[in-house]
Amino acid sequence: MISRENIDQFIRDLENQGFTRFSNLPLDKFRNISHSGFGMILRKDNPIFAGSIQDCSFLHFSPEVLLKPLTRGQIQIIVKVSRENKIPITFAAGKTGLSGGFANPYAVVDLECLKSLETSYYFDKIENWIMVDQKILVSDLIRRVPMDTNDRFIFPVQPSSAFKLPVRIGGLIATNASGVTSGKLGAIEDWIESMEILNPKGEFINISKNDPLFSKIVGGNGIYGLILNAKIRLAPNPENLKYKLLYGSNLEETFRGLQVIQDKKVFPLTAEFVLSVNPLKGLFGQLFTKNQNELAIPAKWAILLKGASEILEDFENILKKSSEFYTKNLNLDEFKVYLEERASMALQTISSSGSGNSDFVLYPGFEDILIFPINLLSAFEEINKILEEMHFNPIVIGYGHINFRKGQGILMHLRVPVPIEALYTNKNTTLRKVSQTISKIVVLLQSKLDVLTKAEHSPGIMFPWMEHNNLKNLASWKSDINRGNTFHNPHFYLYSFLCSELGISLEKPINLSDSQKILEELFFLYYSGIDKGFVPN
Repeated sequence: MISRENIDQFIRDLENQGFTRFSNLPLDKFRNISHSGFGMILRKDNPIFAGSIQDCSFLHFSPEVLLKPLTRGQIQIIVKVSRENKIPITFAAGKTGLSGGFANPYAVVDLECLKSLETSYYFDKIENWIMVDQKILVSDLIRRVPMDTNDRFIFPVQPSSAFKLPVRIGGLIATNASGVTSGKLGAIEDWIESMEILNPKGEFINISKNDPLFSKIVGGNGIYGLILNAKIRLAPNPENLKYKLLYGSNLEETFRGLQVIQDKKVFPLTAEFVLSVNPLKGLFGQLFTKNQNELAIPAKWAILLKGASEILEDFENILKKSSEFYTKNLNLDEFKVYLEERASMALQTISSSGSGNSDFVLYPGFEDILIFPINLLSAFEEINKILEEMHFNPIVIGYGHINFRKGQGILMHLRVPVPIEALYTNKNTTLRKVSQTISKIVVLLQSKLDVLTKAEHSPGIMFPWMEHNNLKNLASWKSDINRGNTFHNPHFYLYSFLCSELGISLEKPINLSDSQKILEELFFLYYSGIDKGFVPN
């Protein structure tokens, strides 16, 4: 593992390059160094600051060293010094991930203020592309592109979380994100023309979409290179858009119809769904259907559609052959209100299951389930069997994207509902149970139902496990690290450590039992943040 001497030498080398520790500084000097980008926060000097960089994953490793560079030169120094000292390093952008992609006990670089371009973004209105810095908020681009192109173009990738959270371009590309337009427009990989990156050797290089490295950078979670800026094509703004809300009460019939829609490749610009085994709540809770006796029945599913009138008509007509439902035509403002209501479900920390609405925290770990629509409800049931077996409340609500990424399947977001009381009365035991539950669900989905988890958010800490589980030899990853093709990756180091403790070989295929065991240990390690001597005192 990484020695205390390695960490101390890393710190000394950074100090020799002009970086300064914040400990014991007078206020005026503290401010000057903070604004210069040469500040360095050490966990031993200030554990509160070192532990303050968190994302939505609930993973709680605090880094030994936290850096917040402003310039290209500063980030280049950090990368070179980390490589010379073999210090595992991760990069944090908007801190909106659910996967703990940057959680590690070694070194974290916060990119929120890093500037790689003279101007944050600029348009080419003749060729219809935009050059953007990694730190730009996606929500700004969603708003600015139509304004700056006289409504001729839109930014092609629009994650629903970007409407509520600080999603940034660097993270968007590093996770190959998509969003509410994915059914028609796909993911960000379909729109990038070129990128500038800083590779693990500390070299600035430009890569095009035809470069073999392109597929490793886009969706690579910052393992093969740090994204600095990108040239992204814009999507023509569709004309004569229509907006509809479909809703009904029969789940099984509806998802059979959605399978037909996928098979026939009917792709509206936006097709978002929400479903519940109980009546829908919130704004969707005001939707009612009628039974044969004309009695009102609360809706259990709703679909938001945006697209050309003929596409929406095809969608509706196909679904009518399988399911009874009601239709509501919307104007743009009404559509936005419903879409924000649907997007807010991604931020809910309270479970709608159980006796109350204030008893549960929703823990991520298997949340992005990509599956054929016809199989979605059976997967929902299988997940709830495991939750009940592990004495968690069943999940009663799901939401996500229809025709995810031009018809790959339907994507549903789910999380484990964990009682808040259990987290503060018996935290480690509860986190052990959460970790065991997630590992059981992920292995079940992949081995029995052929379902891809983490299909939209990056796999984060699960990346080494997924590589190992897909029969890949992780010794080749270690070789890539040594050759400078990838950063010294903390997730690989910690996964290797756990495998060694459990007697699991990195060079051989992993069986089902060991796969579940190592995944459980991996999640427990990150959730609990227990110090196992990764950085000796």
